Amino acid sequence: MAILKLFSTFFSNVKTMRRAIQRSKKGDQIKLSPKVYRESIQFDKDVLISASGDEETVMEGIFIIPNSVQVTLQNVTISPTSQIYVEGNLKLENCRLIGSKTDTLLSVNKGTINLEKCELTNAKEVAVALLNNSKAYFKNCIFHSNGKMQVLLQDSEAIVEQCEFTNTKHGFWLKNQSKLYSDKNHFHQHYGTQIIVDHSSFEDFGSIFERGDGNGIYGLNQSVIALQNSTVRYHKLPQIWIEESTFKGQHCMIQHGKESGIYFKDLTEASLSYCEVSHHQKENLLISNKSRVNIEQCHIHSGNEIGIKIKEQSIVNFNETIIKYHNLSQVYITDHSICSMSQCIIKDGSYIGLFIDKKGSASLVKSEISKHESSAFTLIDAELNIFECEIMENKGNGILAIEKSIVDIELSKFFDNYMPHIACKTNVIITLSQSELFNGKSIIAVNKSELFIFETKFYNCDQVQIEVSDHSTAIFEHCQIFNGGSYGIKITRNSISNFINSHISHHALAQIVVNDSSLIINNSELVDGKRNGLLIQNHSEVFIRDSYIAKHLKPQIWLDYESTVDLDGVQMTDGHQSDLHAQNRSAIYVSDSIIRNDKYRYNVQAMNFSKIKLKKTVIENKLGEVFYSENNSLITTTMDEVDS
Repeated sequence: MAILKLFSTFFSNVKTMRRAIQRSKKGDQIKLSPKVYRESIQFDKDVLISASGDEETVMEGIFIIPNSVQVTLQNVTISPTSQIYVEGNLKLENCRLIGSKTDTLLSVNKGTINLEKCELTNAKEVAVALLNNSKAYFKNCIFHSNGKMQVLLQDSEAIVEQCEFTNTKHGFWLKNQSKLYSDKNHFHQHYGTQIIVDHSSFEDFGSIFERGDGNGIYGLNQSVIALQNSTVRYHKLPQIWIEESTFKGQHCMIQHGKESGIYFKDLTEASLSYCEVSHHQKENLLISNKSRVNIEQCHIHSGNEIGIKIKEQSIVNFNETIIKYHNLSQVYITDHSICSMSQCIIKDGSYIGLFIDKKGSASLVKSEISKHESSAFTLIDAELNIFECEIMENKGNGILAIEKSIVDIELSKFFDNYMPHIACKTNVIITLSQSELFNGKSIIAVNKSELFIFETKFYNCDQVQIEVSDHSTAIFEHCQIFNGGSYGIKITRNSISNFINSHISHHALAQIVVNDSSLIINNSELVDGKRNGLLIQNHSEVFIRDSYIAKHLKPQIWLDYESTVDLDGVQMTDGHQSDLHAQNRSAIYVSDSIIRNDKYRYNVQAMNFSKIKLKKTVIENKLGEVFYSENNSLITTTMDEVDS
């Protein structure tokens, strides 16, 4: 290979680059001496131009590489007076491009450029513009202090490896189906968005995006963005903003943003796996407007406001993800959005675990929701499904559901919550099956709420275990309610309850209280109470059929103030005081039952204008008389004359 050397004192006939290029042959190398070469060149052949690199060699002028021409420059400083225009192939090695005299350093139109160990700086607008199916490869380069952006891609492709981009408005701007592959780069301190992807694709592996005044990455208009092992941090706007596009993040760190961490909106489809999203001033993750997101084995934590906000008919699936340490709701689901969680942990929140409203819906499977300063769940006009979950150690309710919410719970445990495990108000429907609620008040349902409870245990509560009030209804089937420090169940203010094949025992106060309400007990047991089995008051109505009531220390059934009870096929035994006690215009109707009591003289008592009618009923005790009535009260059996 011939080498043409340009010196200032010798070879005066070839001391310009243009003359050297003209004399060169294919494969020749032109060696520049250190100086400033002020000339403009349109290359018409393949050429290699290099400088020694010991002292600065400057090329200043206008440079054009036409189609089918390959130019290689090594160890030179280029200060173009207008953009370097490339339609062919340009390779720069260990070069410095200074753009103080031009808007654009490199403009590539259907061409190819390859830059290694280069510095590109001080372009007034753009360091590199890749247009019309151009291709670029950058490795170990530094881009800094360029006006509007470092690299513009329009319908073009670029590969960038181990480069640094800093101190410009934008890093990369991709348009019109461009493609960018980034590997272990450093983007920092841009005063706009660092990466803009518009109807294009961007793939990154192992880069750091940090300390920008805008977004870290902004994708829009059906773009495709994939990050792996990437770090995004310290941005003043949402660190990753994706709209109407596709996003995939794996093993990424998105942390310490001044606003939101990730914002998916406008029909975006996204997935996050093995990522950590944390320490943002606003939401760690915001998902809106019919977006679809899958989150797997991620750690989302330590946000100053809401952890994850899902709104406007979006759908989000979580799997094996930890969500914790947020100052407001850890997960907020609203506006007809849907959220599903499997094997997740939501814990240690400064407010609510999951807040669901405005027709939002959440489904949780095999998950733990614990240690919140307020409720684990709060629902307003929303829907919640829970399967094989644990809700525990929250300072508020396990579930607070109000205003037409619907809750379905199966095979779950509620315990050690400071307020009722389940509280529902105003037209709420709760279905609870095969679950356990213990170490805390179990349920309070008020204002036209409905409870459907099957094969569930309630136990170990110092307060009333279950309250049903204000026109609410409750059905308990195959349930166990036991070991309470107060009443077992209170049914008040015109409510209705139904107990079927259930067991109620071991309460410090009356096992069931019915006040101005209705109760049906069928094929159930009330046993071992420290006071009454049933305390029925204030215009209440109770029907008991095929049930067993025994071993209460106070009258087993006590009626007061114009209440009524019907017993059919009931067995009452081993009471410590009377079995039936009616007072103040109350009435008891008994048929086909057995009432035995060996510890108290009067099994059946009627007082103050009350009446008790017994039909086909056995009443026995070993202490003497079985009936007692006073003050215009009446007790009749089938052997007596019955007044109308």
